[in-house]
Amino acid sequence: MSTESSDFRQRLTMANARIQYGSDERAAGADDKARVIADEAARRGRGGARELAAELGVSEKTISQAISRAKRAPSPGRKLPSDTLDRLLASELETLPPLPAVQWQALAWLVRGIFIDISWIEQPGRLLAHEVEDAELDEGLEPGALADACRGFSRVQALAVIDACQRDDLAALPVKE
Repeated sequence: MSTESSDFRQRLTMANARIQYGSDERAAGADDKARVIADEAARRGRGGARELAAELGVSEKTISQAISRAKRAPSPGRKLPSDTLDRLLASELETLPPLPAVQWQALAWLVRGIFIDISWIEQPGRLLAHEVEDAELDEGLEPGALADACRGFSRVQALAVIDACQRDDLAALPVKE
């Protein structure tokens, strides 16, 4: 894959992540607004929804829909910010030991060919190491050293590496000069 194509994909991925973040925040804001309306209607008691509709200049149906949404909305005290996983993975990438660029490229090539399912959560570093050992990599890539590095990754580091490789964001991985 060319550098221009990789840069394009990285920029496109970042733009899509930003759009998703905005969408998630908009939905969370709508849930908050619905809870505020539902709480106020309940505080006012019987006829509170009608009174609130008149005060806000909206229909009673709009108030009813807000109350329904508030009942379905996740509890605000239990929900992590929408970008928590992305931020966690990015912070873990910063703690990785640097590897030669060719090793990251080889690992990314392997990861994109692996079906990664829920079983990878328990020991992703060990499973990556097995994939490296099973692959027929050129000895110049030092597959043994790459497998050892994978075994040394913490669980979250390994998942962060897998994520970066799947997104073709090798620039996020620390390179040994």
